[in-house]
Formats: sequence, structure tokens, C-alpha cells
Amino acid sequence: MSSGEKTDAAPQKPSLLRQLVPWLIAGGILAYIFHEVDFQKLAEALKSARASWVISAFLAYCAVYYLTDILSFARTYRWFNTKISFSETARLRFASFMLQAVNGALTEIMMVLYMLRVKKVPVLHASSSALFIYFNETLTLISLLAYCAFFLPAENRILLTVPGLGVSFWSLFQALVVLGWVLGVLWLVFWRTKARELAPKLRDSGLLMAFKQASLLNYGEVFFYRLANNLFSVFMNIIILRGLGIKAPLTLLFAAVPVMVNVAYFPVSAGGFGGPQLAAHFLLKGYASEESILAYSLVWSSLFFLTRTFTGLPFMRPVYRAAFPAQNIIAPRRKSKEGLKADAGGDE
Repeated sequence: MSSGEKTDAAPQKPSLLRQLVPWLIAGGILAYIFHEVDFQKLAEALKSARASWVISAFLAYCAVYYLTDILSFARTYRWFNTKISFSETARLRFASFMLQAVNGALTEIMMVLYMLRVKKVPVLHASSSALFIYFNETLTLISLLAYCAFFLPAENRILLTVPGLGVSFWSLFQALVVLGWVLGVLWLVFWRTKARELAPKLRDSGLLMAFKQASLLNYGEVFFYRLANNLFSVFMNIIILRGLGIKAPLTLLFAAVPVMVNVAYFPVSAGGFGGPQLAAHFLLKGYASEESILAYSLVWSSLFFLTRTFTGLPFMRPVYRAAFPAQNIIAPRRKSKEGLKADAGGDE
């Protein structure tokens, strides 16, 4: 660890402005999406949905997501931070899901605060484990985007020209996917070879500790968990889409679904709303009416918010009590007048 780097300071609560920004952006997105929507057609699209298909598929997705997410964090914390059981990690992650549904910025703060107070793991080290997981998550997303970028038939592509560059949107998309893979491989090479000796500050950073210690098997295991989740998400969302009468090319959905699902965690969404509506609006345009696509994204966001909230609710209090145990402070009894006089006499 570099000198002067503090790893045990408690994480700071985001400012009020930072907490409000996702809500303001999400509100702006929804205002844009709803601006020209026919509400009667939207209501008809919602009424015509096969609720049993939609709810069953989403609950199945939640079960796989919860399992792979808890496994990712439990295994990573054990490798790089401290001993922690699967059940304890489950309680911690479930409690964080409730915050995730309300304000994503508070989720990681809760995680690292718990690890600091209960497990005595420095903040940067706990954050490093989360960063390691999200790095592998990003690699899985690039994999799915690559499948879409290079195997989607030309007639289904977004045929736009990027202003000022003279290249099509799809060519730029393919180039960014390739760049993502190149950067990912270079990052792995940096940590697995003597190249890391060329950047000692980066090598010894507490925030990157997990990458310094990780083996290729560690990468492979977490990558497998996150890829399994994202693949299952694609196929469950196909069922949800069909339940709402929407048919889109399978290859396109390998990009559209992961983008829509993961943007719910970014600061352009609040409570799972905002980002998913914008992503679905642009990526699925042309394969159904705007009202049907909006109905799909609203159903997904609503189920996201409800399942995250009700899953986390029973675990919030136990996790909070573990991190902030009640102090056994006994208030001193009020002395009688005789006792006070006796004390006064003794002082003399």
C-alpha cells in the first residue's frame, strides 16, 4: 500500500445533490419517453400481457441472480478480505438490494461499512473486491455485446451515420467492442506479468489489491457466475417479451437485454426506472409499438423495484444491528437529597 493511503476510514454518505441526481435524470428520461405516448394503447398493452409468463420468468431470473451474486461476493471476500459464510453474505447482499432499489449510490457504502465495522476489513480492500467482481461483470457484458455486434444480420442493425466521423454507428459499435476486449486483456496481462512493476503506485493501491492477489482461476470463477446470470437474464427476458407480444431477433437481445438490465444500477436510474426505459426505447424500436416497448420496460422496472425492496426488507434491521450494535449504557440513578448532602459533606 502506498504511503499516506487510508484504508480504514469510514465511507462518507453521498451529498444530498449526488443522491438527487439519479432521480432528476430518471425523471427527465421518463418525461421524454412519455411525451408522445398514447396512454390508452399503453394500458391495452399492459392488459394484454400474459401475467403468469411475465411473473414466473422474472422470479426465476431473481433466483439465479441472487445465487450468482451471493456466490460472487462470498467467494471474493474469502479470497481477498476475510472469512465470511455464504449465509452472512446472503443477509448482507439481501439488505443491500433494498438500498439498490432506492438509491444505488448507497448500496456499496452499506457493503463496505459492514465489512469495516463487523469484519474489520479496510474500506479500500472491501471496495477492491467489489471492483474485481464488476470488472468480470464488464467482461461478460462485452462478450454478449460482441455476439450482437458481429453476428446480428445487417438488416437488423441500427443504420445511423455518426456526425462528423463519416462512419456508421454499427462500425463504431464494433470498434468499441474490440477496444473493450483489448483493454481487458491488457489489464489481465498487467497484473499477471512483471509489467506491474513499472507502475508501483498502481500495483500497491489498496483499491486494486484484489487484482494484485487474484489468480486466473479466481477470474474464471467469478466470470462464470456473472456470465451465467446474464445469459439466464437474456432468456428469461425473451419469455417476458413474448408475454407482452414482442418479438425481436435473438442476436439483438444478447445486447439489448443486458444493457437494459444493467443500466438500472447506474446513476441514470432511480428505483430501477429511467435508464431501462431509455435503453428499451432505442434498442427495441421497430420490433413493436412504442407503447408495447414501454409497457415491457415498465413491467420489468416495477418488478425490479418490488422484488429488491421486499427481499431486502427483512434483512435491513439485522444487518444494521450487526454493524451498529446497541451500546449498553446504563444511565446513572438520580441520587436522593440525603445522598447529595453526604457527598457534599465528604467533599469538605
